[in-house]
Amino acid sequence: MARTSVATQQIVKTGLAPALTAPVADGDIIDTGLVFLQVTNGGGSPVTVTVQATVEVDGLDLEDLVVSVPAAGTRLIGPLSSSTFGRPNGTADAKRAYVDYSSVTDVTRGVFKL
Repeated sequence: MARTSVATQQIVKTGLAPALTAPVADGDIIDTGLVFLQVTNGGGSPVTVTVQATVEVDGLDLEDLVVSVPAAGTRLIGPLSSSTFGRPNGTADAKRAYVDYSSVTDVTRGVFKL
């Protein structure tokens, strides 16, 4: 199964009923910018979420953003700048970020923008 493109949900003054859905094992493709990724872990063990960095400085790769979501916990991750996490221009997923999960069992996520 390929990575899944996740729709960004716009937060509005009248309120948003957030939709959280399960990620796929191959990971997600999400928008960058003033967005955040909400990850909820309903399982009994921590889950590691990795947002792949795409920046190289002086020949050295910038480290990926790695966030641990505790068992029965939630983490809000962001903002995710396109200059750090966006795929290069000229690629199919230009300016979007790749997100990987150490486990997708009992995990839900959503992407939100103000």
